[in-house]
Amino acid sequence: MDLASKLPLYSPPAADLPGIRDVEFIEMPVRQILNRCDSPRMPFRWTINPYRGCEFGCVYCYARYTHEFLEQRDPMDFERRIFVKRMAAEVLGRTLSRTPIGTDAIAIGTATDPYQPAERKYGLTRSMLEVFAQLPGLNLSITTKSSLITRDLELLKKINKRSNLSVNFSLITLDRKLQRTLEPRAPRPGLRLRALFELARVNIRCNLLIMPVIPAITDDPAAIENVIRAAQRAGASAVWWRPLFLKPAAARRFLPFVKERFPHLADRIDMFYGHAEYVPQAYDDRMRGIFDRLRRRYGFPIIHEPDGPQPPVHAEPPRQLSLI
Repeated sequence: MDLASKLPLYSPPAADLPGIRDVEFIEMPVRQILNRCDSPRMPFRWTINPYRGCEFGCVYCYARYTHEFLEQRDPMDFERRIFVKRMAAEVLGRTLSRTPIGTDAIAIGTATDPYQPAERKYGLTRSMLEVFAQLPGLNLSITTKSSLITRDLELLKKINKRSNLSVNFSLITLDRKLQRTLEPRAPRPGLRLRALFELARVNIRCNLLIMPVIPAITDDPAAIENVIRAAQRAGASAVWWRPLFLKPAAARRFLPFVKERFPHLADRIDMFYGHAEYVPQAYDDRMRGIFDRLRRRYGFPIIHEPDGPQPPVHAEPPRQLSLI
């Protein structure tokens, strides 16, 4: 008997999903939605991902490997077959009633975007925010590329009054053509900055994540400065960055993409990632200097992550993805 049942095919509205094509949605009931992260390098203890897979189709997304836990080996399955954790809020409520969270940080959207287009239909993220809104003293963060988060502004304001809330907006370029090439179905940069502004003006802490910085494609200092300047004008509290990290599943999507769309850069990218997951240390050091200088110029705090290669934000390991 199938452990996951198929949901109807759903094509999100054109305004939300440029370059529309059918996406298959599969219901995934889970025993737990709150997953423990024990890495000392991560700024949170618990993670939540209401969806598995992401419609935005960012060509660099490290989280493509998570579909391999479900025997989905084609890297394109990550954006074409979305697993929907339909009972997320109910499971979350039960978990919080018996799990001592205290002030441990909870991060929503560490592997897939909690406000991807499917959220308009299924509302899993909103339903979980309704649970969090009933509890005081939480330490909660949300990471997204989507302006859909403004739909839940009143809920976010309620949470922010009783808990420590921050929202991280991911934005790696202001170049609309380049952004659409790298992130085919993600909202355009202006919509993200507008959403950041709307949240920041009601005193919700918002950070901007320039993650990943892609060598030779999005690492031009002037282009980075444009993003940081826009973040300051929108009211961001901090800017964070990290160079591209390529696990094998992500490399199988990204490296052929570079050869097709940026053939003149293929050799350089292959030098960096052909036999490694991380950029060379010299590149990391150079980019750190650029970001420190620009953050200082625009009044953002300069806080360095621990030295050494940074692991990605891990999604749930297989043992935590047991289906009912």
